[in-house]
Amino acid sequence: MNEHIRDLLPVKPTFVRKDQRGNFVEIVNEGPWETIIHGTMEAGAEMGNHYHREARAYFYIVNGKAEIRMRHRFDDTVQKMVLHAGEGVYFLPYEIHVVHYLEKSDFIFLKSYRYTDDQPDIFPGDV
Repeated sequence: MNEHIRDLLPVKPTFVRKDQRGNFVEIVNEGPWETIIHGTMEAGAEMGNHYHREARAYFYIVNGKAEIRMRHRFDDTVQKMVLHAGEGVYFLPYEIHVVHYLEKSDFIFLKSYRYTDDQPDIFPGDV
């Protein structure tokens, strides 16, 4: 197996409490996050087709469903999985990734490197 390939598996929240008051979900409890993004995408929308040289990212589906495709920049092996509500995935440096929304979805996206125009850390790539 190539040293660049890791298993692409959904990550479940680290803690969930549901009671008469409502829901409390800790989606991740580690990481050096500088950016937190919340968004909604329509079915059929795609985002990604790029990689980062420095940034780590964590993508979490709040509601909806999305297919994740990923491959390492230095390898041709493509991995796919479907994320459902309450699941997430990490993207590590040099992992080219694309998110294809299978239905209208709300998501949270954490990045360890904030975007700037002079150092965007976004490089095009195909999965």
